[in-house]
Amino acid sequence: MKCNFFRTAAIALLCVATVCSCGKDGADGKDGTNGTNGTNGTNGTDGAQGIPGNAGVKMYVYGSRTFNNFTNYFFPVAYEEAQKSMIYAYFQPLNFTEWLPVPGTRSQTYEVYTYINGDPAGSETRMYISTRNFDGSIYYDEVTWQAFRIIVVPIPAGNITQLSVKPAVDYGNYAEVAAYYGLPE
Repeated sequence: MKCNFFRTAAIALLCVATVCSCGKDGADGKDGTNGTNGTNGTNGTDGAQGIPGNAGVKMYVYGSRTFNNFTNYFFPVAYEEAQKSMIYAYFQPLNFTEWLPVPGTRSQTYEVYTYINGDPAGSETRMYISTRNFDGSIYYDEVTWQAFRIIVVPIPAGNITQLSVKPAVDYGNYAEVAAYYGLPE
């Protein structure tokens, strides 16, 4: 008789457990809420405009010089750096107010040729200047320039690209180059 009682009790508990587990689900509780964010602060005032940069552009200025056919200018830029830079030169002939590009033509009189050289381990570079007649022969007459300028524009590694459009600056025009790089006229 004892076995029947335990068997009946076990079946009864199993039935109650089954009925309880098959009931309807209750409604889910509400999710908790996060705290609310505060309002953003006001932006500060803009700072004063800084001095425009010129990307490491250097200009070397030379005074009056008289020469026959050949002269040179030294400038304190390592030759290795000069090889990785754009270099522009301009001269001002005697009694002229404008700057003329080198290489280039001085009026109807002579052409100016140039090349750059230096010791690869050296700390300076030399710009050689020669004057030629329009037929390529040496121009032997004395030439006086009231001033000469060399502008060195470093080109950061990886920034050398081939242009497919005309640049924004006419590099044959000193005034445009000076304005573009923030140099004195």
